Amino acid sequence: MNPKRAAVTRIVTSTRRILGRGVIDLTASMGLVLALGFVQNVFLARILGPEGLGQLAVLNTVMNFAGLLATAGLTTSVLRYAAAQQLPEEAWAVFRSGAQLAAAISLVVTIAVIVFSYSPLWVFDPIAALWIPLASLTLPTRSIAGCAVVYCQSQERIRAMAVLRLVDKILLVASVIGGAWLDGFRGAICGLVVGSMVGSGITLLFAATLVERPRVASRVARRELLRFGAWGVFTNFLAIILVTGEILLISALTEDAAVVGVYSLAAVFRQIVHVPMSAYLDTRFPEMTRVSVDLERLRSLRRRMRLHVMGLSIAAAGAVGAVAPWLIPAVFGEAFEASVLPLEILLLSQIFWALGSAQGRSMYAAGWVEGNFWTSLFAATVSIGLNLALIPSFGILGAAAANASTHALWSVVVTVMNRWHERSRSRGAER
Repeated sequence: MNPKRAAVTRIVTSTRRILGRGVIDLTASMGLVLALGFVQNVFLARILGPEGLGQLAVLNTVMNFAGLLATAGLTTSVLRYAAAQQLPEEAWAVFRSGAQLAAAISLVVTIAVIVFSYSPLWVFDPIAALWIPLASLTLPTRSIAGCAVVYCQSQERIRAMAVLRLVDKILLVASVIGGAWLDGFRGAICGLVVGSMVGSGITLLFAATLVERPRVASRVARRELLRFGAWGVFTNFLAIILVTGEILLISALTEDAAVVGVYSLAAVFRQIVHVPMSAYLDTRFPEMTRVSVDLERLRSLRRRMRLHVMGLSIAAAGAVGAVAPWLIPAVFGEAFEASVLPLEILLLSQIFWALGSAQGRSMYAAGWVEGNFWTSLFAATVSIGLNLALIPSFGILGAAAANASTHALWSVVVTVMNRWHERSRSRGAER
């Protein structure tokens, strides 16, 4: 066969294999989710201005941290252990056990968040603190709904997972925009609560239709779910610091909600680039978990995934970076023109992240969640240090530069850690 034709055939075959695993469904859903988020931010920027958008960004960032604590990493545990089960009823038993634990823990976290927002420890925007107790009431239902969504992912029900995410976002965006239109910042928060509660309820009702018969006891002990989840929550907590933690630091160091709003818009655009990469990694993770017992197959899959993710990230970053300089001031207004340069730096940060993303997922799939924790701890420490050093002098440009530098270092460290772990596994197998 002609070499060029053979190369084209390989590309077509590879593309069909990738798309056949639900990447189109999930990418389309996540793309629509981000499109809705984009529309939401256009309206909020016009209605609330930079200051209101900044206050909302602080509240959302705090609630992201709280939501992670409320699940205690159980979404990670349910995904990993449910994907590893051979029978549907065994996977359902893992989900049921994880959801029960999430419900109990989230109630405790809700109380803790309310206390924190009224305590002297709160050093961020004071307006946001007034509304966090109301927003925290959504944590229990969203924690259980999160377990339901990853259960769908673990069973490769990608279309169902995609639809659930999309419906949830539609309800949330409609509620937030409607509330802001009627009553400004206060209305936006009330809309956020209503949309979150209704979206979570629909997800839970859908999960109830997936009950597997016969009901069996989970093969995974609750203490094991909590152990894996504990490492996972620490890891994801640190990951949030890497992605949006600088929003809180900007708020604390500048005490200027308008500056926070300008940076938060750049962070929103950065998430657009993240969509295709995240969709691809999510759809391939169940397969990665199953082949993790065979080190050679895991390495082969991971190498392919790394190439695919890098291609997706470069294409997405290039597209967004090209349109952002004229799109942001034209759509959001001249007040947000200062978001362009931080965004260009954050796009570079996403490419750095893509370099190590497959290696990070590989450690999760192999069950070595501790490795992910230590790499994330290193990166979070570097991130906080760089932000504290750069934000006072360079403002939001310093925050963006700190984010890019941290992700570059993280990719190097996670690659080294993954190789070390696989070599240790190889030596153990030889013995």
